[in-house]
Amino acid sequence: MKEESIYFHGGIYRFTFPYIGGHARNEENEVKVYHCDVELRVGQEDDMKQGKLVTVIITAQEGSMGIQSNIHFIATKIRIAFFDSIFIEKHWEKPKVPEHQIRWIERHLFSKAPYSTMEDEINEVSMMWDAKKHAYHSPAWTKVENVWK
Repeated sequence: MKEESIYFHGGIYRFTFPYIGGHARNEENEVKVYHCDVELRVGQEDDMKQGKLVTVIITAQEGSMGIQSNIHFIATKIRIAFFDSIFIEKHWEKPKVPEHQIRWIERHLFSKAPYSTMEDEINEVSMMWDAKKHAYHSPAWTKVENVWK
């Protein structure tokens, strides 16, 4: 199989991303929408040395419902919303970033919470991409100390 060059708009993209953690309504009939911080590291030297074209770091915000049970939904939406604009193969084809060149990191900054004695938690998340459904599934977590070792 011939591997085609992928052109991309390199840089570090930072933004806040909304997600629904549950559908419980409050007294005003409102459903809480949570947020996580996202950093897309595209074409960064440290990542490229490890064969990663993009590292996506998803960080749970303090007071938000945990992202762990929602990580594959969040990852799917990020990929659909941003990858087409960042990665370019041929203008008439949908970009196809090889899965082995995408690294997903989930972070929980427990130490930043008031009165917390817990240490931060950083996990690399591996997921399966279903090209027909355009969705990630079957997440698995591996604890990492330093992403760029």
